[in-house]
Amino acid sequence: MSEMWTARGRAPRDRLLVCLDLQQVSLGPRGGVGPDRCIVNCRRVLAHARQAGWRIVHVHTRQALPAAARPIEGLEPLPSEPVLYRTGISAFSSPDFRRMVADGPCELVIVGCSMTASCFATALIAHDEDISVTLVDDAVSAAPMDEGMRYAMDAMSRQIAGPLVELTSTSALVGPVKLLRVV
Repeated sequence: MSEMWTARGRAPRDRLLVCLDLQQVSLGPRGGVGPDRCIVNCRRVLAHARQAGWRIVHVHTRQALPAAARPIEGLEPLPSEPVLYRTGISAFSSPDFRRMVADGPCELVIVGCSMTASCFATALIAHDEDISVTLVDDAVSAAPMDEGMRYAMDAMSRQIAGPLVELTSTSALVGPVKLLRVV
């Protein structure tokens, strides 16, 4: 049976899309990519991953208030997609996530709504575990905090993570948005 290979030479099943904290939360803008744009990009990456046959996992925080615990509209997990709960800052704080990653070689593709917390921590731990990581830069948004602090923490996280993980854009990962032409 022939497998379809991605541009990076990996079989689609070797990629694990990690959807971190895609829950109803109050987010403010960050350095050019506000939460609305981040959510649109997360939807594009999730749709692409489903179509390409990637493994997908949704990792949520247990610390969200009941109203904030619901998934963001359009980013709800399918019944076949596991939903795991992290107890610490990173997805690796879930024993089930650790087992899922240990079950086979994979590349983590990370999107989420908490760049300075769980996305960053998950990327760093994966790097320490010698796991390939792609962080979709415009499909992550900083966690809620003061706007100035959010921008500073977000910029610092990207500078630290940049040499350790691959940073890419949604368009580079899934292709550009195809616009309709009115004739």
